[in-house]
Amino acid sequence: MGFLEILKELIDNVNGGIAGTIMAKDGIAIQNYVKGNAAYDIDTLGVEYARILGETKKASSTLSLGEVEEMTVSAAGFTIVMRLINQDYFMAIILGSTGNMGKARYLLKKAVAGARKEF
Repeated sequence: MGFLEILKELIDNVNGGIAGTIMAKDGIAIQNYVKGNAAYDIDTLGVEYARILGETKKASSTLSLGEVEEMTVSAAGFTIVMRLINQDYFMAIILGSTGNMGKARYLLKKAVAGARKEF
């Protein structure tokens, strides 16, 4: 299964799923998927949150907390869940305010396992 199919399956099977991305830690998108006609600038979002994910990884290492696996950012209208695929890439799902966070995290973990096989 290719990256687009992995993202499409992830987003389309989560209530409130808006978009998803597979991105390098430097903010370069490998693959994006936006559900329906949603006008969503996932590239810019990914670039900005890639920096935050990188800083979080450094802080975790400095504090000897172990490797970061997942990070969640909640805002007024959406939630972003990011999960590391490997040292260089991560996958993120963007949920609307009514999104099913538990199912998103579960399916994201499965999708990351599938993406690892593609790398």
